[in-house]
Amino acid sequence: MLWIWWLVRSRLGDVADLAQLDLKAKGGEFRLRALLEDLVEYHKGVYPTSRLALAVWFAKSPEGTDQNLLELFHGLRKDPKRLVLNERQSLLWKTGSEGPPFVNIHATSVEYFEEQLKSNPQEVAKYFERSEVLYFDKQLLNEDILQAFNVFTEPSGLIKGWYLSREVYNDVLTGRYSVMSRQQTRPEIGLVKIEESADFEYCRGPLNVEVSQRWLPLSAGALSTYTFYNDLQDGRPGYFLFQGGSLYRLLKIEVKTAPEYSARLLEKLRDDRYPEVYLRAVHPPQ
Repeated sequence: MLWIWWLVRSRLGDVADLAQLDLKAKGGEFRLRALLEDLVEYHKGVYPTSRLALAVWFAKSPEGTDQNLLELFHGLRKDPKRLVLNERQSLLWKTGSEGPPFVNIHATSVEYFEEQLKSNPQEVAKYFERSEVLYFDKQLLNEDILQAFNVFTEPSGLIKGWYLSREVYNDVLTGRYSVMSRQQTRPEIGLVKIEESADFEYCRGPLNVEVSQRWLPLSAGALSTYTFYNDLQDGRPGYFLFQGGSLYRLLKIEVKTAPEYSARLLEKLRDDRYPEVYLRAVHPPQ
């Protein structure tokens, strides 16, 4: 029996060693990511007339001494023959150190990279290998670049809009407030329709909000911070106005445990509990 005890203990020791190695590797990768993100944050203002649009950690090798960073700038002078900047520096630059770990920075303009992506994809293929997007500004990038790096900012079928309280809607009816004026502001809420009636009068679906340029599902815990929820709780349900002019009255909100919704949304909520709104279409006033 002693040999069985020795074997079990040996196997447990191996598992513990592997777990420690894994934790060490994850800790090293986390540290490198933090150093790269710190450098990227600095580079947001490194060019007075250009704005950082994208930063990608590519050819990731956390165990190596050299890391690789692609940066695309909007408005940077375009060189038709090569990347504008290709330099190596220490990631410990803030401390004045010139030692490892190092980063090889590949920087160019958004316009040049767009051209290469279409006309010379093999030239930029290396930037997609073992890559991780550290930063992006979707206002400065086209859909081709976003999709190439698997940056999805909103779920399929998302409609975006605004909440109109009952008071605001009454102002619309009396002509004191224009629906068009609200549509000229930034959307504040999004909806993914899960179900819609055949006559398009009723629909339901989970709500989304924009967080760090991505439309993510609203959590049940955050509901109480929104006016539409509190209005409904107080018996004063309002309206959702969506881009394109469709207008719906809020009927009810139901927090639903629905793991299947994660396939329709950009992220899965940890508890799989999604606030779902039930809406009825109304004819918007002119």
